[in-house]
Amino acid sequence: MKRGSISILLLTLICTFSFAETMTITADNAVALALENNLSLQSEGINLNIRERGKDTAWNAFIPSLSASAGVVNTGPLFSDSSSIMNQATYQTERDWVVTGGFSAALPINAALGTGIRQTRIDYEAGLLSYEDARKQLNLNVRKTYFSLIALAADLELTRQNIEIAERRYEQARENYENGLISELEMLQAQVTVENTKPGYNTQLTSYENSLMNFKLLLGVPSSTELVLSENLDDITFFQADAEYLINAYSAGRMDVQQINKQIESLKNTRKLQGQYNRTPTLSLIADWSTSVADGFNSDVWQRNYWNDTGTVGVQLSVPLDGWIPNSSADVTLKDLDDQISQLELQRQQLFDASEIEITNLVMNLQNSQNTIETYSLNVNLAKKSFDLTTEAYNLGTRELLDVQTAQTEMLSASQNVLYEKYNYITTLLDLEYAINSDDISSVLEEK
Repeated sequence: MKRGSISILLLTLICTFSFAETMTITADNAVALALENNLSLQSEGINLNIRERGKDTAWNAFIPSLSASAGVVNTGPLFSDSSSIMNQATYQTERDWVVTGGFSAALPINAALGTGIRQTRIDYEAGLLSYEDARKQLNLNVRKTYFSLIALAADLELTRQNIEIAERRYEQARENYENGLISELEMLQAQVTVENTKPGYNTQLTSYENSLMNFKLLLGVPSSTELVLSENLDDITFFQADAEYLINAYSAGRMDVQQINKQIESLKNTRKLQGQYNRTPTLSLIADWSTSVADGFNSDVWQRNYWNDTGTVGVQLSVPLDGWIPNSSADVTLKDLDDQISQLELQRQQLFDASEIEITNLVMNLQNSQNTIETYSLNVNLAKKSFDLTTEAYNLGTRELLDVQTAQTEMLSASQNVLYEKYNYITTLLDLEYAINSDDISSVLEEK
């Protein structure tokens, strides 16, 4: 039974891996998947639908409020003696069931109705901006994560190659030791170097796999899907950026600036809405009808038409006065809204100042990153040449093993420096694209 269970488990694993989907994606493919499947973005879309429905049905403010009522009441003497009543024709001598019913309609008309309808449109436009910003942030996060995974995978490959070099050197050292060319200590040092590199590689591999799982969650694809990232960091395009031009041309179109502008517009409209409710007259159209039937469960009553009804139709004009009284509740509310508008306008100016610094820093970082990549690329060539010469000298017996290990470490470090500086350049470019609210940064900057 145990062997059978193991066989079933192995068969299940084989089938799982055999039918696991393999997906080769570019950065653009990854963004498209996330925009389609990401749950957070779908939630933002639902919020936008709610606001759109409010905008499209804002006309229902002109539908009067309607209500209908019906009831049954038991009425009559409770403690009095009906026999003591002198005029039995006039006074009720027993308890009766009274059937009641009614219908009412009311429509208040105020100048604030139109302002309230405009508020639904402003709220919808604010929702559009929020949804678009969520899309752009998702695009930014997906692309950054995509290239981060590429950098991690490339770093893993560099570490693997480094281990292979160390293993080949250990094999050579063991052969030299067996032939009496080197001491046992040198052979053991070469073995220790190999073993010391493996834990770091395993840690890198675990980190990469965890990041890849989180990336699948971000894209909304099954965790069993095998992702193959088709792009690399070998060939990147450098751009020439003018910070002053970008600030002047694109600061006003930033997503955060557009959103705070919409907040100011919304608050100003709310202030107008409150002022109209508290300081302008309201015309109310009223209609009401009610009826009642005493002893309504007696068929004779209905045949003799023992029922009555009342109908009312009217127009009422009310003028609020407390809104004009200084420091009244309504007056204080309007003053508070004025102050809130002033606060938002100050925040908008702070956004402009912060965006100027942000764009300037990003442009400076781009230039610095480009210069650093060029310098690190030269260092890679120098480090590789130094490693080759040191290895050759070690084989001839003129250099120590420690010299070879140092040269190998420097070569690996130089390669890693180039790799991650390229990643920094790409992510800085993506940050600049988001900062100026551009859909394609290459169409804005001049290629170098």
